[in-house]
Amino acid sequence: MRRTLAVLVATLASASAWAAVNEAAIERFKSLPGPMQSADGTLYVACQSPERANLRWPVLRFAEGVRENLSDAFVPLGTADAPLLIVLGTETNRVESVTRRSVGAADGFSQLAIHVPNPETVDLEVFRERIAEALLRERARAVAGAYASLQWPEWFVRAVVDASRGNVWRAEAYEKAHDLFAKGGLPPIDAFFTPNANPPREVAAFFAQWVLERNASEADRTTLLTARWVRPAILGAAEDDAWPTWFRAMEDTIFVPGTLTRSQFERWSKLLTEPKDAQDAVRISNDLTRYAVGRPQAFRDLTALYLGAYGAFATGDTETYRLRRAEADSSRNLLAHILSLKPILEDTPPQGNTAP
Repeated sequence: MRRTLAVLVATLASASAWAAVNEAAIERFKSLPGPMQSADGTLYVACQSPERANLRWPVLRFAEGVRENLSDAFVPLGTADAPLLIVLGTETNRVESVTRRSVGAADGFSQLAIHVPNPETVDLEVFRERIAEALLRERARAVAGAYASLQWPEWFVRAVVDASRGNVWRAEAYEKAHDLFAKGGLPPIDAFFTPNANPPREVAAFFAQWVLERNASEADRTTLLTARWVRPAILGAAEDDAWPTWFRAMEDTIFVPGTLTRSQFERWSKLLTEPKDAQDAVRISNDLTRYAVGRPQAFRDLTALYLGAYGAFATGDTETYRLRRAEADSSRNLLAHILSLKPILEDTPPQGNTAP
């Protein structure tokens, strides 16, 4: 009983010391030149040069966007108890994450900060990754203790950030990754766990998405933060073919409504077979109709031409089928040429001011 009370008293004392250290750290942040904080107190931006004070707000909004996207894709990140500090106008010659340790803190309290020499010329990709890394490191520490560390390789931190990006980026990334897949170049699972792994960025983004989907609960994802970077700890008993099977299943995903990718067009073209009989023509028509949902208007118009051709075949009018098929094939060749010039076909947005 006496030992239990001693542990309880020590725990309460540690918690009080932690709170005191946090308050002291936050007060130090507020005393820096030009501080600005997010509404929830999880992000601070300070300046060490008055001429850059006007950049605090756009930097803060950028950091908030990174945190929000990453929180939606992974787990909630950021805490007012240990806010992330971004310091502008520092003397360092690169964007870097540093650990600020409180003097005399018995519990090893640390505060993460990011130094940005010049926000106007900063590499936003690097900046985005440093923000993500700092938020993830802080979450690992909050979950597993002051001395816990993020075990992920640098490329996987970037991959998780990419997995949280908007669908336009992800649509283009999937096309590039699919090109490798089609050529047999998709890295196997074990390749991601070698000491010097450096997978193609687009492939890594979807590998990260797959890892997160396999660890779907918040508890599982939180465990990932401090798990050793070895296959069993990250993927459990996943079979070798689970990764390429999952990747292939995304082939016809509509990342952005009203778009069609080059590889999707090529797979759709394989549906355009010569019908064996009326029933086969109806089956092909149904497949084409399902594929057209959510696609660009130009593609839906092309699909309608083929539906007209197959419809004629189903009624026994083979002459009309041949005429309509030739017209549809000509339009398909034109669309194929367009997609050879750019990987994604999309609807042209309306011009001018339109009502919401």
